[in-house]
Amino acid sequence: MKKVILLLLVTALLMSVFSACGTRTKEISVYYKNAQSNSLAEEKRSLGSELSKKGVSAEDIAKFAVNELIKGPLSENNEALINKEAKLLKLEIKDRVATVNISSHYEEKTGVDELLLRFALVKTLCSIEGIDAIVILVEGKPLTDNTGKEVGLLKLSDIVAPGEELIKEEAVIVLYFPDNEEGKLKREERTVEVQNALSLEKTVINELIKGPAKKELSSSIPAGTKLLGIETKDSVCFVNFSNEFVSKANSG
Repeated sequence: MKKVILLLLVTALLMSVFSACGTRTKEISVYYKNAQSNSLAEEKRSLGSELSKKGVSAEDIAKFAVNELIKGPLSENNEALINKEAKLLKLEIKDRVATVNISSHYEEKTGVDELLLRFALVKTLCSIEGIDAIVILVEGKPLTDNTGKEVGLLKLSDIVAPGEELIKEEAVIVLYFPDNEEGKLKREERTVEVQNALSLEKTVINELIKGPAKKELSSSIPAGTKLLGIETKDSVCFVNFSNEFVSKANSG
C-alpha cells in the first residue's frame, strides 16, 4: 500500500513539473497614467493560450505588451500615455536588451508625461522574463532628453529608487509672481529637478515658496510658510499650508 501511495505522489509531482515547464506566465503587467495622482498605474493583461505556450519567445510577449500599452487602459481611472494611432515599428531582443522602435507619435508627449511614458515602457517590458533593459527608438532614431542627449539603455534600477520612487529628472515649469510696480502677475519659467514624477505638484509649490528669481517680481506666499501636505483628487489639487500663509499674509 505504501508503495502505491509513493508511486502516486511521484507521478503527481512529475505531472506538475511537466505542466509548469509546458507553459509560461499567464499574465503580464502593463502600466498607464493614473489621472488622479499623475502616477503610474498597473493593469494586468492575460496572455491567452497561444502566448502562454512553451516556446513562445520573449519578443512575442514584449510586442503584445507594447501594443496593449498603445491600445490604452481598461480602467476608467487611468489614461493612455501614448496616442492610439502609434505603431510599434520593430522590437527585437539581444543579450536581454529589448530595442523598441516606435512611430513619431511618441514625440507628442513632453515633460512629465513623456517621463511617465518612458517609465511605463521600462516597467512593462523589464517585468517580462528574458528582458533586463530596453532602448527606445523613435522612427529608428535614439530617444533624447530635453537637452538633446541620448537617453540610451534603461533598466528598472535607472528609474526606480528605494520605496518605488522615480529617479531625478529635469522639467520646465511655469510660475506666476506679482510685479512690484504694476501689481499684475508675470510669468517666470524655470528648470527644476523633479525628484519624483509623482510629486510634480509638490515641486511647483515649493518653487513658489522660494519666490521669484527676478528682482522686479515679489513672492505671493509669506516668508516662513511651509507646505504641510498636497494631494490631487478628481483633478483638484488640495494644498495644505502652515499658519504663516494667513498670519503673515500681506493685505491685497
